Amino acid sequence: MQKNYKVNQFYLDNFQMQLLNSDNNALVIAGAGSGKTLTIIGKIKYLIEVKKILPSQILIISFTNNSVNDIKSKLNIDIDVFTFHKLSIEILKKQNIQYKICDTNLLSYIVQEFLYTCEKQTQKTILKFLNLNINYRQFINSKFFTSFCNFIVTFINLWKTNNFKYSDIQINRYNNLELKILLIIFNIYKIYIEEKNGTYTYDFDDLIIEATKNAYNFGYKYIIIDEFQDTSQIRLNLIKKMSEINNSKVIVVGDDWQSIYKFSGCDLNLFLEFQKYFSDVDIIKLINTYRNSQELINIASKFITKNPKQIIKELKSFNHSSNPIIFDPITNKKVNFKKILNYYSTLSDDIMILSRNNNDIYEYIDTSFQYKDNILYYNNKTYKYYTVHKSKGLESEYVIIINLDNSYLGFPNKIESNPLIDKLSKDKEIKYAEERRLFYVAITRCKKQTALLYDAKAPSVFIKEIKKIVKKEMGKISYFK
Repeated sequence: MQKNYKVNQFYLDNFQMQLLNSDNNALVIAGAGSGKTLTIIGKIKYLIEVKKILPSQILIISFTNNSVNDIKSKLNIDIDVFTFHKLSIEILKKQNIQYKICDTNLLSYIVQEFLYTCEKQTQKTILKFLNLNINYRQFINSKFFTSFCNFIVTFINLWKTNNFKYSDIQINRYNNLELKILLIIFNIYKIYIEEKNGTYTYDFDDLIIEATKNAYNFGYKYIIIDEFQDTSQIRLNLIKKMSEINNSKVIVVGDDWQSIYKFSGCDLNLFLEFQKYFSDVDIIKLINTYRNSQELINIASKFITKNPKQIIKELKSFNHSSNPIIFDPITNKKVNFKKILNYYSTLSDDIMILSRNNNDIYEYIDTSFQYKDNILYYNNKTYKYYTVHKSKGLESEYVIIINLDNSYLGFPNKIESNPLIDKLSKDKEIKYAEERRLFYVAITRCKKQTALLYDAKAPSVFIKEIKKIVKKEMGKISYFK
């Protein structure tokens, strides 16, 4: 057994070493801050340096271009590192199949155009479904319109990427109003398909489906997939076909607690039930975390495991904090936001601001701020600002989470976390299950402390719940003064 294997300047811990010593298919469950990327790179270098596998015999797949580039920069080896879409393109090229990609915003455009021009009865149905006491023109010009469009796009993405059929709809799970909304969605989907067919174009999901039909033997002996908790049925189908044709071992790495891309068609069940699709699977848990304090881990773990579908794991940290989370019930968003920024600026230059929605920041800043390309400029200092989705994989010493209010577009987001999407799944999850995982990602970005900002008169349900957990774990609740 290989011991004390060194990757760059770091030695892998005992849990990370289990992957290096595995010769089977593997499911690696990696907690937040557990050195997931380091472990992947360690496995690749071990295969090349110790097992004498050629770099050309290894395929690495990650979910986003950013994560692909991150792995490439840390590997410094000429090796195939692709997104699923890039892999699909490579397969079609090898098979000399011509294709043309449609506009990536086509579906969103069709959704908006349909809603702009729909009939009066459809308008009434939508307003009733959203329980909004405004007229339709006001709805179109409100922030609720964007979220409703996102919800429809999410539903269609889930429908397509997980190969749902109309027969999969369990009608008895839906009330009459929900069934009317489903008909609206399917009419939009029909228009989308007709538009693509009329222009002879593919979307990215079509690429994956077509690549699966034409899977190619590149000679890969190992297929390693990062962020596997964010995969979909059509992506899994491609990997299964590639592994069969190439006779490859498949290693997937991810964290079910951080599955936050349901809106793009991802299905957490594929991670939880990996052994149904591949045989001889070693299950490896990375339980040492090198980012958060043990106290924050304990709080976050109790919060996320309220979701019954999450894998139980005991994460361990060598770091400790007497005050991992502070609460800031605010009465004036702009005033309170400045106060907490000024306070953290005396402690560190490494500060990240997070929110559920991209435009939330504008409610907290005034003309003394400048904001461009995810950077806030204030008082001659710079601060990173991201939606929680975009913060995945990032970390900072101090994290400020805003807009934790009890509102439609607060955190949890009540429009995008929609019962129609929940009912589309064959499993029953608790309310706001996906939003709960998103909040877990948010509070675990910090190395030292997370601050939670919320409306003093209308805190979100997550604030109420996390307060109880903090009180039980820490013996007190700390407020920003």
